[in-house]
Amino acid sequence: MRSADKKTNKEEPIPKRWEWIGSWFVWYCRGFIAKNFHALRISKTGLPIEPGNGPLIFILNHPSWWDPITGTLVAQFFSPRRTYSPIDSQGLQKYKFLKWIGFYPVELGSPKGAIDFLKTTTQILNAPRTMIWITAQGEFSDPRTRPIVLKSGLAHLARRLDSGNVIPLAIEYPFWNERYPEALARFGKPIPLGQGKNLKVNEWTEIFANALESNMNTLAQEANSRNPELFQTYIRGRAGIGGVYDVWRRAKSWIIGKPFDPEHGYSNKGAKE
Repeated sequence: MRSADKKTNKEEPIPKRWEWIGSWFVWYCRGFIAKNFHALRISKTGLPIEPGNGPLIFILNHPSWWDPITGTLVAQFFSPRRTYSPIDSQGLQKYKFLKWIGFYPVELGSPKGAIDFLKTTTQILNAPRTMIWITAQGEFSDPRTRPIVLKSGLAHLARRLDSGNVIPLAIEYPFWNERYPEALARFGKPIPLGQGKNLKVNEWTEIFANALESNMNTLAQEANSRNPELFQTYIRGRAGIGGVYDVWRRAKSWIIGKPFDPEHGYSNKGAKE
């Protein structure tokens, strides 16, 4: 990989990441997802693949406030790599603790912010056992919006790298048949870097946008099926309707001598999940 600094060979330190705080945050996220979702599921047609030891970048769509939490959890598939993510500098001011677990500030909409993003991100990828997670749309966007439009920062970064892979990750949070929503994720095929260093910025941007959009389309079809058998359940959360309805169902189960099952929904195949 090319050096992050053209004027000197001296490497600057990457943003500090407190591993014990990161471990606590992963534990917290697992409980938070389990409390607020029916399940966090990974598509079986797009299970994560470790693409080797080179630089590793993930591009995510950005449908919800939940994305950093979802990303934090699915990033555990690629342990022991250390996770870093760029974030709007104004957003980091609101959640300052995020800088302790690998989030680093980016000043959006300015030439200086773009230069700082490229410099810091390249420095991180130069370090061993690191990975970058980027919501490359740069703003919240409904998962059904087409075409997918990405910021150019990732393409500029790709032109600086001599090796590595970019992996698209699609995320959705649909309601199926339960009171609580599903958190669904699907990994796309790795896009190798270093083979097309002569590609222009708009060409790289189109490659990444098409890959992410294709992955999102596949996840949308699987989500629309409402079939949990298409997914691997990573974290199981809450079930049941709650209130008087569940009190009645629980009492009915006790009367007929059967264990109470809080699940409400059925898959398309007619079998309860």
